[in-house]
Amino acid sequence: MTDTTTRPPRAGAWVRRAIAFTCLAAAPIAGCISRDVTAIEPSTKTSFEVVVPQQSIDKVDLLLVIDDSRSMADKQRILADAVPDLVVGLLRPRCLDVLTRAPTGGRADPAKDARDACPTGTEPEFKPITDMHVGIVSTSLGSVPGQGGKPITCAGADENRRGQLVAQRAGGERVAEAGPHGFLSWYPDVPRNQDKRRHPEPQGAKLGDIDRLSTLLADMVVGVGQSGCGLEAQLESTYRFLVQPDPWSRLVRDGDKVRYPDDGVDIDGDLLAQRAAFLRPDSLVAVIMLTDEDDAWADPLAFDGSAWRFAEAHFGGNEDDGAYRATRACETDPASDACTSCALAPSDAACAPPRYRAAEDDINVRFHAMKRRYGVEPRFPIQRYVDGFTAPRVPSRGKEHDASGRYAPSPSCTNPLFAARLPTKPGDDLCRLPRGPRNRDLVYFGIIGGVAPTLLPEKGGAEAVDWTRVLGRDPARFDETGIDPHMRQSTTPRPGLPAPGSGQTDPIHGREWDTGGTDLQYACTFDLFEQSAAGPKPVRKACEDKRLCDCPGDGRSPVCAPDDPNVQVKGKAYPTVRELWVARELGDHAIVASLCPKQLTRPADDDYGYRPAARAIVDRLADGLVSQCLPRGLEIAPDGTVSCVVVATLPDEGPSSACRDLHGLAPAPPELVADLRAADEADAAPRPTCLVPQIAVPTGQTCTREEKIGFCYVEGASARCSHALQLSEASAQLVNARFTLHCIQQSGTQ
Repeated sequence: MTDTTTRPPRAGAWVRRAIAFTCLAAAPIAGCISRDVTAIEPSTKTSFEVVVPQQSIDKVDLLLVIDDSRSMADKQRILADAVPDLVVGLLRPRCLDVLTRAPTGGRADPAKDARDACPTGTEPEFKPITDMHVGIVSTSLGSVPGQGGKPITCAGADENRRGQLVAQRAGGERVAEAGPHGFLSWYPDVPRNQDKRRHPEPQGAKLGDIDRLSTLLADMVVGVGQSGCGLEAQLESTYRFLVQPDPWSRLVRDGDKVRYPDDGVDIDGDLLAQRAAFLRPDSLVAVIMLTDEDDAWADPLAFDGSAWRFAEAHFGGNEDDGAYRATRACETDPASDACTSCALAPSDAACAPPRYRAAEDDINVRFHAMKRRYGVEPRFPIQRYVDGFTAPRVPSRGKEHDASGRYAPSPSCTNPLFAARLPTKPGDDLCRLPRGPRNRDLVYFGIIGGVAPTLLPEKGGAEAVDWTRVLGRDPARFDETGIDPHMRQSTTPRPGLPAPGSGQTDPIHGREWDTGGTDLQYACTFDLFEQSAAGPKPVRKACEDKRLCDCPGDGRSPVCAPDDPNVQVKGKAYPTVRELWVARELGDHAIVASLCPKQLTRPADDDYGYRPAARAIVDRLADGLVSQCLPRGLEIAPDGTVSCVVVATLPDEGPSSACRDLHGLAPAPPELVADLRAADEADAAPRPTCLVPQIAVPTGQTCTREEKIGFCYVEGASARCSHALQLSEASAQLVNARFTLHCIQQSGTQ
């Protein structure tokens, strides 16, 4: 969605000079207001601010979030096979016929200028990317400290990777080309990379060969391994690396309660340094997650610092007891006030006994349907992660909870995703960061997860998914009405699907199975194959180490060989409900694909492995790599201008005279500057705010190659849209500036 803020009317000169802004949004598209203005009475004026990404996005920061728990090795290898499709798709965009816009079968040459990257009569779908960072984080955050400070679960080195970047091959060898901060840098020796203001050289190896980049990244994907924590923190690991202003390096145990260290104490300086090196303020950011299980990270401060107990193998330390049951109301209406924990309502009819037996509450399945089963939901709200991808401000760790441990965020810090400059060490200011040029339209989230492939559209866009079938009528109220049975989280066989021992099979997940209460039913399964000189052959994986295999030896699971219960022949995925829920909320800035590929026997085919997912990701990211499209045309005045003002807020503190002294621009009107500062509570420091001149261009022409700073409204010149807002290439002199479009809608005069 477009980053818009409605502002009260102002009577200053900049307002009086503005005339009607006629961009009526048909859909939320970058560079345009995403809401219509309803006329109430003549001469009513309503002011808007819209963050405008720079005209030419020439950087991509790609973060892969890869589940490193057991049974993920097969999926990691399939993703590694798709890496070349993803890399080539971004770095060598398709050539399109300039008239028909149809792909010609050719690919752009990233070593050439965008105007010459494709043969005559064709042009790139978007400008080839010549500056890209690619990093990986795992889903392992360990667990909270138990008695004596030792983690209660997930205590191994690979089980707590702290949300930091992972750059190793299978076996643990570090990838030297990932540099000191642990990510790969695509940075070929081309003229576009010679402007060090826009393209500061990477600190690691400058990779200029696409095949080499693909090979290294594939090695790193497989190198994540499957020895990580079984309580996966897919969403929190992402948030920790990209968003958390003050990531903690440890938690503090006070008796039976857990708390964060005091503000400003125990900051993870290594993570700060990695984030500052990896994340550029003016890049397109894409997060691609690969996981076969649902999010299982408990908010450590929830319930007055006691939610950590859900991560104990034996809840409360008693080997005979499990967690507290839920009250009777939770069976029919988990969203009701009467649905709570038996620890809080021990006299409820369902609370005899108040706790599950240990055999009924296996930790492997604890993190599913938690409100219905326990009366409480100890995980962070989904909105935390949606805000992390979209909100300009987020809370510091000291402002996330109220006195009782309830998650009640006070978003007082600049979101690092939208900052012009990032701290590199704990002593830096972690909160009051200057706003940068990126807006929410340049942040994308993709999930390759546990969902039946038949429930997804062909092209993978989240906005086209029938979410009722995937998540039910209302996941926020735990209402699963209309959900496909494959997507229900359950330890017992689900109605509507082939039951164990029935002799029937299901094409999506095989069949239901007797989990013994220690595992969940599957969303989907797929046949495992490996490539050999003679062609693909079925995989028969002997389960010698039950920790790394899904066949316990009793033949119950449909992923095991019918003739040998100790051999695994299929891969599987559980419903990844919370990750899919985030994708639903992000709409057209999300991509959804199934972890269960259509086929693994024909590597050259378009539907092999995760190739369709890689294609869907590239297609969606292409939307953010072109001019700032408007859904319909603006009214053009006789002098060729439109009724909008663009201002650039510079990242460094200083007086308004810096606009003229540094760049020859007029400062923005004081009242507009005051409005901008008042709106950005996380950064009210005085920063020069400059007026960007408007450049009138004839129909079909553009101002992108102008040698002066300016913006223009363009009709008919964009490859992907007929109406666009563009900044001249000279505007790149305003390094890390935040461009905003300000317009006035004058109602009642239509």
